[in-house]
Amino acid sequence: MKVEVFFRNFKNIHFIGVGGVSMSGLAAYCLTEGFAVSGSDKSMSDGLKRLKALGAKIFIGHRAANARGAELIVYSSAISDKNPELVYALKKGIPVLKRSELLGQILSLCRRSVAVSGSHGKTTATAMLAEVFIAAGLNPTVFLGGDRKTFGNFKSGGGEVAVAEACEYRRNFLDISPSVAVVLNIDNDHVDTFTDMADETAAFRGFVKDSLAVVNADDVYARKVFNSTTITFGIKNLSAYSAKYLSKSDCRAFTAYAYGKKLGRVRLKIAGEHNVYNALAAIAVANEFKIPFAVVKTTLENFDGVKRRNEYLGDFCGVPCFADYAHHPTEIAALLKDKTEKTLAVFQPHTYSRTAKLLEEFVLSLQKADGIIIYKTYPAREKFSASGDGKRLYLKISENFTGYLSYAGEYKTLIGQLKAHAKEFNKIIFIGAGDIYGIAKTRVINCVEDRRERTF
Repeated sequence: MKVEVFFRNFKNIHFIGVGGVSMSGLAAYCLTEGFAVSGSDKSMSDGLKRLKALGAKIFIGHRAANARGAELIVYSSAISDKNPELVYALKKGIPVLKRSELLGQILSLCRRSVAVSGSHGKTTATAMLAEVFIAAGLNPTVFLGGDRKTFGNFKSGGGEVAVAEACEYRRNFLDISPSVAVVLNIDNDHVDTFTDMADETAAFRGFVKDSLAVVNADDVYARKVFNSTTITFGIKNLSAYSAKYLSKSDCRAFTAYAYGKKLGRVRLKIAGEHNVYNALAAIAVANEFKIPFAVVKTTLENFDGVKRRNEYLGDFCGVPCFADYAHHPTEIAALLKDKTEKTLAVFQPHTYSRTAKLLEEFVLSLQKADGIIIYKTYPAREKFSASGDGKRLYLKISENFTGYLSYAGEYKTLIGQLKAHAKEFNKIIFIGAGDIYGIAKTRVINCVEDRRERTF
């Protein structure tokens, strides 16, 4: 039975896994709408601290007692069906709702909504578009699957316009019916959800079917979701919105066109052809919303990215360190493609299933680095599998890689390896969607031994 959150007399909402970047944004929205919000997660985080400051009741650890008094339970796809709070809710007959279902209902309240999908780049593209809408005075409500310096992962708006990131994992984006559906690209990912590329493409086709579709014309699988309302963007193929004359060194600069008419030159702060595609998607949507190009151009040229996208963290032994959320071979290849410095990649595989399925692709993409440290696989929702273990990836890379290569099964080993070899490189980049980001920030950059070394 469908649970209509905003048309029933709910007052107390409990979020299981509330620390997740998407879940915490939804919890913040509910707080701004006057709901009493509680939530649980495995450990404290900056996101949970922000929610607590807004008035949410936060529980660390998952126990049935956390859900007592809740009139509605919201859970994410990362939550097991054996979670004690979810089990308690179902036993007591408390209505439950998936994270994506709640997002879909929120977007339906807005007169116009934009949802950005894609295997890669959706956080950056969503943030770009959100900033454009803000600059244009549209006062959007924003739900972001990452952290933007200006508004974090959520921004409360006036209720007329919403911009949201739409995730394909477990087909969650099918719970959303936006006015405008953006498809940046479609790649072989979430192998625990889709049987093959035909299955994945069919899901994206379902996502765009009732919306104005803004689709990448250069992506072989995205082209298969074209419908009667499709508006295209691209660099290589004929498109309604196109980028020409890309700067050869870093692809930061390009000339934008709309329906064959020149709009103007744009120079991005963030490099890479993949970010030109992200910018083109934002330009296309903004133009369809009749936002002046001058506003779009200025906003895009001032856009400096989101956290965990080639984010500078600090120095370790005098070597600058960066972090990136890349967790798919295509993303890693794009990240390392245009490197100009001798780079040490510290990579944490994300889920055993993805690592096992795309093992050869991971090997090829990581070999673009000058040195590699493989950190133990982040399991997320999965149980251990030797076929997708980080050590297997390390052994596979070692068959052909001639640069520095090592495996770290714990963070202390990682720090030791970095101390021994960091100065052989000009840049260190921590790559992955798991807890490698937190380890890099709190245990590597801030380790006592390293701080002492840098004082000399």
